[in-house]
Amino acid sequence: MAPHDLRRTCARLCHEAGGELEQIQFLLGHGSVQTTERYIGCRQNLREAVNDRFRISPSNNAAH
Repeated sequence: MAPHDLRRTCARLCHEAGGELEQIQFLLGHGSVQTTERYIGCRQNLREAVNDRFRISPSNNAAH
């Protein structure tokens, strides 16, 4: 086992515990989130983005 293995394990555990990729990216010091995705073996789900679940309609955002 090498120090790099421990670093990768920490990143995967953070991700499995619900950590956001951007936070893990910052923790690891990666320049791009794509590097972090490859590092921990996951990809962002852009087809079902979490913000699509908000169910905000234009009538809720009308200016007063």
